[in-house]
Amino acid sequence: MRFPETAKSSVSLAFSIGLIGSIVAIVWYYVITPYRKQPERPTFSNDLKAAPVPKSPIAAIKVPPVPKPTVKAKPKSPEAKYQGRVNASIGLVFRAEPSQASGSVGGADFNAKVAVIKETPDREWVLVRNESTKEEGWVRVGNITKE
Repeated sequence: MRFPETAKSSVSLAFSIGLIGSIVAIVWYYVITPYRKQPERPTFSNDLKAAPVPKSPIAAIKVPPVPKPTVKAKPKSPEAKYQGRVNASIGLVFRAEPSQASGSVGGADFNAKVAVIKETPDREWVLVRNESTKEEGWVRVGNITKE
């Protein structure tokens, strides 16, 4: 016989929760939400007026003429003393100066054709030009096979 009493209390509890929920929703919608918006900026009679916008802003832009690039002729590289091929299986790294610590300026793959241009006095380093890419740099003599 306790079922009807339990049902009455459940209905009154649900009604109370619904009533509280609807009051919270109405307060949120009509009281809280309007204050969350940013107000419009007020205007005053002594405000500075905005400068008038020109009718065609594109016409006011002056574009200077683009200078044409000039092609500089490279000085003719010296003639090769002899031709050779890269015999290092991993290829070669061309150096800016005849030194292992010098920076890299290019390279050549294994069996690439190179032209030897110049040698150091001790004949340890040679200046070579890769025939396919025209890159020039210093390599050790032992990495080149004379043709």
